Amino acid sequence: METLVTAVHIVVAIFLVLVVLVQAGNAGGVGAAFGGGNSSGVFGATGANQFLSRLTYAAAGVFMLTSIVLTVMQGKAGKTGLQEKLEATSPAAASATPPAAPATPSETAAPAPAAVPAPTAVPEQK
Repeated sequence: METLVTAVHIVVAIFLVLVVLVQAGNAGGVGAAFGGGNSSGVFGATGANQFLSRLTYAAAGVFMLTSIVLTVMQGKAGKTGLQEKLEATSPAAASATPPAAPATPSETAAPAPAAVPAPTAVPEQK
């Protein structure tokens, strides 16, 4: 089911890009290259613009619907990262794990540096 919705989503996305590119904008756009400026066409002077506009709205609606469906399907597919983190930090999970043993200093640890004497004050000369 998820594969079918993903395929529809991709096809609608490509179709939406193509429909938007074909529409005639203020300067004619790519639509003018394919006869979009022809006023004696099948749809009439403004028929093509209205048809492409409605087609764009329909494709955008299907695209949003498939986006929501894919998001819901992904959320139900398994536990999300946030749910796993919340379960790991819950009080029940914290009490179930034993506390870590304190670390002991290593025998090869470097000795503490020797104390540096404080500087003495130098008398001022006048």
